[in-house]
Amino acid sequence: MGKIIAIANQKGGVGKTSVTINLGKTMASQGKRCLFLDFDPQNNLGDALAPELASMQGFANGDHPSNVFFMFSGIVEAQPFVVTENIHVMGSSKKLANVTQDNIFDFADSLDKIKDRYDFIFIDCPPSVGALQHTALAVSEKVLIISQAQGQSIKGVHKLMTTQSQIKKRLNPQLEVVGIVINLSERPETKNQIEKEAELRKDYPSLVFESKLYKTVRVSEALENGQALVEYAPSHAEKFGFNAFADEFLTRLEVNS
Repeated sequence: MGKIIAIANQKGGVGKTSVTINLGKTMASQGKRCLFLDFDPQNNLGDALAPELASMQGFANGDHPSNVFFMFSGIVEAQPFVVTENIHVMGSSKKLANVTQDNIFDFADSLDKIKDRYDFIFIDCPPSVGALQHTALAVSEKVLIISQAQGQSIKGVHKLMTTQSQIKKRLNPQLEVVGIVINLSERPETKNQIEKEAELRKDYPSLVFESKLYKTVRVSEALENGQALVEYAPSHAEKFGFNAFADEFLTRLEVNS
């Protein structure tokens, strides 16, 4: 059975989608079968990995079996869009914003029908707390938190840790935080960034990844080409921390399993 990992923060703009794509594609390049679920009604992940989905008949209305909303409509057999042998995608549309807490169990049962086909299932969560984020945390084994070394982003981490604790207590006792990765780090580091990173590491000493992800325009360029940084500019993947991050992610999964 595949490991289900929610990627989240309750603050937007921290680069969740780019990290999800880069991490998942790195796992796929190592022979792992990966399913990407876009839980954001803006469909940024879906557009990056499978732009043709948005124009397919019934997709905008959520009726298409490769739209995540379809999995909330009842106990259904979803049909993830095949990008490559190891990369499958369920995109989203604005209809996903209509999901309520009542739909959580339909999604969970629908996911049960397909989850054994994959080694990893990555759920790209919306930044706001609500039914979609609660669903992702309710069905996941792990949550990977993306944060900047910045005040509002760290507040989002604190709020998400509270939500994770509540979901673990009430809905999903298996849910654990695999770690917190600092994204979009500046070079050279600013004084504020150094102070905020120290604050985050003090609050969560065992959870913050040793490796950091640095800001680079190459990430955006890669996404525009539907690629991970390791595919688009391998030397930058090493230089800007993505390779070390992927290695640490796997190590943390093994230790916490």
